[in-house]
Amino acid sequence: MTVLVRLETGLSELRSDVAGLRTEQTAMHTEQTAMRAEITTLRVEVMARMDRLQNTLIAVEDDIAVNMGAADAAQRVNENTREDLRSLREQVSVMWRQLKAVEARVREISDGH
Repeated sequence: MTVLVRLETGLSELRSDVAGLRTEQTAMHTEQTAMRAEITTLRVEVMARMDRLQNTLIAVEDDIAVNMGAADAAQRVNENTREDLRSLREQVSVMWRQLKAVEARVREISDGH
C-alpha cells in the first residue's frame, strides 16, 4: 500500500504542479496581451511624435526657403540699384555737359552784347 499511497501523493503533486503551470501560463498570456497593447500604444505615440517632428522640420524648411527668397530678392534689388546708379550717373553726366554747353552759350551771348 505504500507504493499506492506514494503514487497517489505523486499524482496529487503532479496535478498541483500542472495547475500551477496553467495559472502561470494564464498570467504570462495576460502579461503578453498587456505588453502587446502597450507596444501598440507606444508605436502610435512614436508615429505621432515623428509626424509632429516632420511637420516642424517642414515648417523650418519653409522658413528657410522664404528667407532665402528674401535674400535673393534683396540681392536682385542691390544689383538693380547698382545698374540704376550707373544709369543715373550717365544721365547726370550728359546733363552736366548740356549745362556746360548752355553756360558757354550764355557767356557768348553776354560777351557779345
